[in-house]
Amino acid sequence: MSALWTPSSQAAAGVRTGRVERSCVRAMAVALPRKPMSARRPARTENATLASMPVTTDVAAAPAKVVHVIQAEEYHAFLSEHADKLVTMDFYAVWCGPCKMIAPELDRMAAEADPSKLVFAKLDCGASNESKKLAMSLGIKALPTFHLYKNSKLVDSMTGAKVKSLAELIDKHM
Repeated sequence: MSALWTPSSQAAAGVRTGRVERSCVRAMAVALPRKPMSARRPARTENATLASMPVTTDVAAAPAKVVHVIQAEEYHAFLSEHADKLVTMDFYAVWCGPCKMIAPELDRMAAEADPSKLVFAKLDCGASNESKKLAMSLGIKALPTFHLYKNSKLVDSMTGAKVKSLAELIDKHM
């Protein structure tokens, strides 16, 4: 053999040299044609969104708020105003996960209840210093806490986001 035998010629001949040969391959961006908008997303129909529906007085009128959201300053006045009914007071905080989970269930229970016999209210324990002081004076140590009042007097309480237990407690005092 008259040709010079080098490591690169060994690699070309298929002989393993123990070294890795590096190739000069560069990543390259390739522009592909885009699909037309109609092919990417189905076309919207006229009735597909609420924004396309005509606004009438029936749609614009919001349902009445069933769960009363009160402040610490209104707490005693609210209890005396609704003394003839069973008042279910929810002590909650906006950052509380279990409070957020039980809120829709509380709204549903309030919507199904007879407002002449049962009233639902919520008080945010972290909204202000007065709210924090009121919660501490009432012995609220965990959230959510539910207090049930009759004739402005505390008749029962419950801690935790247990819908079934709350419903049983309300039925017990109705």
